[in-house]
Amino acid sequence: MANANVMAGSHRLKHAIKTLQEHWLATESTWNDSVRRKFEERHLLPLDPAVDAALVGMQKLAEILDQVRRDCSDRSEML
Repeated sequence: MANANVMAGSHRLKHAIKTLQEHWLATESTWNDSVRRKFEERHLLPLDPAVDAALVGMQKLAEILDQVRRDCSDRSEML
């Protein structure tokens, strides 16, 4: 079940960053100055690689949890 929680969190994160990007693009027509560009450079652009890294980490964690679950199931069958 923990694996399902990790994957659900991964999907929520993907959805949240997509929504943020859509809303950010919508502001461009009314806010397009140097302050906006600086904000984007400092705060939004660094999010993409950070989110990508988090998603990769979450996928690896889900795989490890699957393996742990399999290993624990195998051991309980041996007893």
